[in-house]
Amino acid sequence: MPLKYKLALLTTSLILLLFIGYSLLQYNSVTQWMMDSQKDTLQRTAGEISGYFAEQEEPLNSEGLDESKRFMERFVQNDQLFRLLDSSGQVVLVLSNNLPADWIPVLVADKESITELLHGQDRLLVVRAPIDTAAFKGSMELVTNLENIDAMKNRLRSLMLTFGALGVIVSMAGGYIVARSLLKPLNRMASAMNVIKQTGVSGRIGYRNNGDEISRLSSLFNEMMDELERSFNRQRQFIEDASHEFRTPIAIIEGHLKLLNRWGKNDPAVQEESIAAAIEEIVRLRKLSDQLLDLSEETQYPNQTDSEPIDPERIAIELIRNYRMLYPQFTIEAKLTKGLHINVDGHHLHQLLIILLDNAIRYSAKNHYVKISILDVGEHVQLSVEDKGIGIDKKDIPFVFDRFFRVDKGRGRNEGGSGLGLSIAKRLTEKYGGEIRVESNVGLGTKVTLVFPLL
Repeated sequence: MPLKYKLALLTTSLILLLFIGYSLLQYNSVTQWMMDSQKDTLQRTAGEISGYFAEQEEPLNSEGLDESKRFMERFVQNDQLFRLLDSSGQVVLVLSNNLPADWIPVLVADKESITELLHGQDRLLVVRAPIDTAAFKGSMELVTNLENIDAMKNRLRSLMLTFGALGVIVSMAGGYIVARSLLKPLNRMASAMNVIKQTGVSGRIGYRNNGDEISRLSSLFNEMMDELERSFNRQRQFIEDASHEFRTPIAIIEGHLKLLNRWGKNDPAVQEESIAAAIEEIVRLRKLSDQLLDLSEETQYPNQTDSEPIDPERIAIELIRNYRMLYPQFTIEAKLTKGLHINVDGHHLHQLLIILLDNAIRYSAKNHYVKISILDVGEHVQLSVEDKGIGIDKKDIPFVFDRFFRVDKGRGRNEGGSGLGLSIAKRLTEKYGGEIRVESNVGLGTKVTLVFPLL
C-alpha cells in the first residue's frame, strides 16, 4: 500500500476514534442529564403534593377530594399519571393525561422511591411516596412516560451517526490531501534518486530550504552525494594513476623479455642488460605494491596505547649516520633534543623519517643540504626535515598528500618517485594522533613537520 494511503487511513482512523469517543461521552452526558432533570421534576412535584396534604387540617372527604382533584390537575402534564391510594391500597383518586392507569401496578409505598418500568416499548418513570398527615394517610404514585426523552435520544443518536459518517468522509479526503502534500517532496526525491541511479553521481535533488525535516533530508542527501562524487573521483583517479604506475615497469620487463627472446639468447651483454633492467623494475613493482598495501583501508596500524614510548632522537641519529654514508655529497645537519618520548611504534617512525629524508634528497639535486630537527614545543614534539630544493608551489601544497600526486607532472619516474610517500606519512601520523604540516616556497626549499603528543 502506498504511504499516502497509509497516512490517510491512519489519520482517518485517529479522527474516527476521537469522534466516537467524544460522541459517546457527549451522548451519555446529555441523556443522563435529561433523565436526572426528569427525576428532579417528578420529585419536586411529589414534594409539592405532600406539602399540600400536610397543610390540610380536616380529614379528606368527598368535598375535599374534589378540591384536591382540582389542585392535582395542574401538576399532571401530558403523558403523566397521578394516583392516590389509601392505607389499604385502594385507589382513592386517579388523574391521567394520555397515560393508561393499568400500565402501572398499584403499590403502597412506605418510603419515597423512584423506579423505571417497561410497558411494551414504553419506558415509565414512577415516583412513589407515603402521605401521613391529619387530612390523609396513604400513598401516592406519580408516573411519566419517557417517550419524549427516548425520541430525543434517538434523534441525537441519528444526528451523531450522520455527522460521524460525514466526518469520516471529510477526514479521509483531508487526510489524503494532506498526505499527498507532505509526500510530494519525497516523491521528488525518489524521482531524483532514480535519475541519479541511471545517469551517475553528478545529479542532485532540487529543494526549497524551509527548515522542515524533508528539506534537511534533501540537504543531507545532496551533501552525501557530493562526498560520494568526490570519493568516486578520487577512486577513479587512484585507479588511473595506479594503472599508469604499474603499466610502465610491466612494459619495460615485457620489452626486455621480447628482446631476449628474439636475439639476446646467445648474447651475454644483452642478457645481462635485460636481466638487470627486469630486476630493477621488479624491485620497483614490489616497492609500489608494498606502498599500496600500506595505504589500503584494511591495513590496521596499532593504536597509541599499543606502542611502547620511544625516544625519536635514537632513530634520527641512526638514520643520519646511514644517509651520510649513502649520500656523502649532502650536508645533513641535525638539531636534536634529548630525552623526549612519544608513543609511536619504532618501525613506523623509522618509515616516516625515511619518507621525508628520501623526498628531501630527491628534490635537492642542486643544493645538497638537508636539516633534521627534533624539538620540544609545549605538550608536543616536532620532528622536521628541511631541504633547500626546488620547493612546491602554494597552490599544490593542499594536494601533496593525495595518492600518486606529483608536483612536477613531467618529472621522470626515477627522479620523481611514485607519489605515495606523503600519503603514507599522513596516514601513519594521524593513526598515532599526530599531525603533518608542509611549508614550502618555489626555488627556496621545503619543510615537512611531524607533530606528536609529548609523553
